[in-house]
Amino acid sequence: MEALAPNALQSSSSVVVLDSSAIASIFFKDKSEQRVARAIHGYDKFSTVDVAFAEVGSVAWKSVVLFKEKIELSHVALKQAVDFIQDNIDVVSSWELLNQAFQLGTKCNVQIYDSLFLVLAKQLRTKVLTTDEKLCNKVNSIKELRGITILP
Repeated sequence: MEALAPNALQSSSSVVVLDSSAIASIFFKDKSEQRVARAIHGYDKFSTVDVAFAEVGSVAWKSVVLFKEKIELSHVALKQAVDFIQDNIDVVSSWELLNQAFQLGTKCNVQIYDSLFLVLAKQLRTKVLTTDEKLCNKVNSIKELRGITILP
């Protein structure tokens, strides 16, 4: 995938949808941490789907159980991530998006969790900031979704 120039990350809108991978990368050890932090400074508003809470919680769990991170450190990172979501992001309920996400997911063979973020971005006429390269590549191979995801 081509690297985007920093100013190319900002959509024509001042809002961006943050998926769970982008949020988690800010608070948990991740190679994309600094790139995501820089990328979000180009936007005035953020949106996400409520499943981001559970998915970030899953990242915290993995950091302890699979990667042997100290539980105290992961708990602090989880609290910071949850506080960041609550204080800075417009959280949309997944049930509001579920029907469209199901339709999009089954039509385009995209998992429902990812489809929720994609549908939200389509509704807001903006993009999804993600660190998931596989998702970005898949979405960019689908004509009706091409360009809706961006990597930091």
